[in-house]
Amino acid sequence: METLLGSSTSPAETGSLPEHGRAPGTVLEELRELCRDDHDYAGGTVFNSICSAPLDIARRVFAQHLDANMGDNRVFPSLRRAEADLSAMFGELLGHPGAVGVATSGGTEANLLVVLAAVRRYHDRHGGSGPARIVLPESAHFSFDKIVGMLPVEPVYAPLDDRLRVRPEELARLVTADTALVVATAGTSEAGAVDDVPAVAEHTAALGVPLHVDAATGGFLIPFARELGYDLPPFAFDVPGVTSVALDPHKYGGVPIPSGHLLLRDRADAELLRTASHYRGTVDHHGLLGTRPGAAVLAAWAVLRTLGRSGYRELVKEVFTRRDLLLGLLPDAGFTTAMEPQLTVVTVRHPEPARLVDALERRGFIASVARRYGLLRLVVHWHQTAEQLRGLVDAMAAADGPWEGGRA
Repeated sequence: METLLGSSTSPAETGSLPEHGRAPGTVLEELRELCRDDHDYAGGTVFNSICSAPLDIARRVFAQHLDANMGDNRVFPSLRRAEADLSAMFGELLGHPGAVGVATSGGTEANLLVVLAAVRRYHDRHGGSGPARIVLPESAHFSFDKIVGMLPVEPVYAPLDDRLRVRPEELARLVTADTALVVATAGTSEAGAVDDVPAVAEHTAALGVPLHVDAATGGFLIPFARELGYDLPPFAFDVPGVTSVALDPHKYGGVPIPSGHLLLRDRADAELLRTASHYRGTVDHHGLLGTRPGAAVLAAWAVLRTLGRSGYRELVKEVFTRRDLLLGLLPDAGFTTAMEPQLTVVTVRHPEPARLVDALERRGFIASVARRYGLLRLVVHWHQTAEQLRGLVDAMAAADGPWEGGRA
C-alpha cells in the first residue's frame, strides 16, 4: 500500500530544526538536492497527471501576491471581489451566471462542502442526527471515501456501464424522496468518463433531490469541447435539476495549486455552509479553510481574463488533437485501448499493467494504473508535445518487450 507517510531519505534532512541557520545559498543547494528526482512537466516524462504547470500569467500573479489571505477581507478586500468575479465567470461558463460561488482548495474540499450542506439540510428536514443517504456512482472520486469517514452519511453506490459511466436507470432505482444527495461525475479521474447527467437529473429533479456534479476533471474541458463539436453531454446548470458543480482551475484551467471552486445554484444552499466569524468586520466563512492563499484566486482571475473563451477553446482543441494522436499510435505499437475516451484520459488493457508502469518508470516515464479497473492509465495534457507522445509509446513498446532477470 503506497503512502506519503514515512521517513525522509534526503541528505539535507537532519531530523531536527538546526540550532543555527544556514546561508541561503547553502539551503538552496540542499533544496536542489532534495528535489533532484522531481519531474518537469515540460520534460516529456509526465503522463499520469491531470494537473500541469500553470500558465506564465498565473505564475507572475501568484508570486506577486504570496501574502494575500482569503481569511482576512479587511486587509485584502480585492479577494472578495475577485472571488465574486470568478463565480460569475464560472457560472456563465456552466450555464448560470447568477450561481453562488465559494473558492476552495480543490475538488476534495468542494465535494466535502456539498455533502456537509446535504447532511445539514437532511437533518433540518427530518430531525435527528442519523446518517443521511447519498447515492453516488461506483466511479466516484476517492475524496468521497474520505468524506464518508468524516460525516454521518450512508453511501449507496450505483453500478457502471462498460465505459465506466454510471447507469442512470440503475441509479434511479436507488434514489428515493428522502435521499439527501445524488452525485454524478463529469470526467472521472481514472478514466475521464462523463456520466449522463441529464438522464440522472431527470429522476432527481422529479423527486426534489439535490444533484451535485463533480466536474473537477472535466469542468475546463467539456464546455469548450462541446463548442468545438465533440459529442459530450451537458453536465452543469444548463441541466434542470443540477444544484451544485465542483470544478478545479488547477487542472485544465492553467492555474497554480491550490485552486478549486464550488458553484451552487441557490443561495440558500450557501447559507447551509455559513460559519460565523468571531471578529467584527471579518466576513463569515462558507468554505472549510480559514487562512488560505488568495494568490490562487487572483491567479485564476488573471488567467480567465487573459485567455477568454477563445483561448480555452484553442487549448482544448490542441489537447484533444494530441489525445487522438495517442489513440492512433497505441494500436500501431500493439496496444489495445480499453474504451473510447470521452476526455483526455486514455486507458489501455494489459495483462500486467503495474509491471508495465514500473518498467516505464525505470526508463524515466511516469504513467499510472487505475487499480479499481486493472487498466493502464495515460493522461494527455498540454505540457506534452506530439514528439513526446511518440516517445512514450516507443518506451511502452520497449518496456513491454522480452524480460531479462525479471526486468524489461
